[in-house]
Amino acid sequence: MKKAIVSLLMLFSFAVSGLAQEGAEALINDGAAYLGTFFKDRIAIRVAVVRFENDSELTDLAMQKIYQMLISKLENEKNIHVSDLLVNFANGRGEFNLNQASELDYLLNLKLIQNKSRTGLGIAVFSRLQDRTVAMKYFERVLGPGERDWLNTRDFAFAELGFTKLLELESRADLMDIQSIAAADGQQQYFFYYPDEIIVYQANETRLEKQSQFRLKWTRPFYPVLHAEGRLLLFRSAPALVLTAGNNFSPYAQVLSFRDGQWQEARRIDFVPFRYVVLNQRPYLVGARYEEGRNFFKDKVYFLPFSGLDDKTVAYEKKTSPALALDFSIQEGRLQSMHLIDRDYRYHLVTPEFEEMTPLPEKKGASLAALDGEWLAVSDHTGSSDQLFFYDIRAGGLKPVYTAKIAGEVQFISSGTWQNAMGFWAGVRQKADGLERLLVQFWGKRNE
Repeated sequence: MKKAIVSLLMLFSFAVSGLAQEGAEALINDGAAYLGTFFKDRIAIRVAVVRFENDSELTDLAMQKIYQMLISKLENEKNIHVSDLLVNFANGRGEFNLNQASELDYLLNLKLIQNKSRTGLGIAVFSRLQDRTVAMKYFERVLGPGERDWLNTRDFAFAELGFTKLLELESRADLMDIQSIAAADGQQQYFFYYPDEIIVYQANETRLEKQSQFRLKWTRPFYPVLHAEGRLLLFRSAPALVLTAGNNFSPYAQVLSFRDGQWQEARRIDFVPFRYVVLNQRPYLVGARYEEGRNFFKDKVYFLPFSGLDDKTVAYEKKTSPALALDFSIQEGRLQSMHLIDRDYRYHLVTPEFEEMTPLPEKKGASLAALDGEWLAVSDHTGSSDQLFFYDIRAGGLKPVYTAKIAGEVQFISSGTWQNAMGFWAGVRQKADGLERLLVQFWGKRNE
């Protein structure tokens, strides 16, 4: 699993401020301060926890929170580059992705120990260069019964979630969206959508290898944009493979089908498709229109009957709010709900009957995507240091389950797959020393 539910853990620390000197946060502060001092005179040290055992009265869920608090503290040290290799906690032991251990300078071994009324944290530091343990330290603090109970709650258990960053690579800065679909041979193909072209990749272990590319031809009018944004959709329609591509710099979206070994334009539509859904046994393309040249959608959602490429039925529309981001959660091909972030960064949940639930003012965001009818990912609305919030939407509402810290600004989120793991693609823009780059990350589920 990946990084901390920092804001909630901070709320916890305020709630138990009377125990601040003899509590979990103090124990973590001791450990982080020791490691910060140990690595103080070293530059760009690559560090990760590779082992974490629990012999205390705390549960696996408490281990998760303590681990994530420690990682969050270490990330604030400018000279320490922390890799979060955690996959899961189970039976008092952490499970880590050790494939990246060879890239690290130091490995950390953690252990929780119960000493009567006090909980101890042991830290061992192993140097890969010297091939030996170079430091050991042990701390103890008193954890009150209430604090232990809070740490042991299941409110934010990641054992039921299992999201972790499975892939990270650098892309062209103008990437707008990513979608994938299985080819005829069963191999997943990954479509990277840029303003002027689409590049198709296949996976080779942890790498992407380009298979093909094709240009996108846009005709006038063109709208000037500060940042190009767009959405890609892939689906099969009796029996053609269909692709739609829409954006904020053109008034129409292209609909292409794969015929005779190449992509050919079949038609154009005047909104950006998001999903292919079935309503009352009839398939529809569902989407919205960008405000011309802007980064938000207008106040209508469109439903276009789409029984085939020759279906010329006119779309009907539903009134909604202007949105920075929106998506539709689908269960078994049917519309479950609409998720929307308005221009004030407030999250809205809309039912299939387009009845809006009460907006949740504390739920801020800028980008979002739904994964079938099960999971929702929402980015924070901050700039240089974002977060990804993951929610369980299977019951029709929003149940927060995990938060991941992102170094950079999330530009887009798309649901999809990576090597048979379901999850979310995120485009993350990073700026440093006057330079800018775009990282592509895939956050997936290992436990399903």
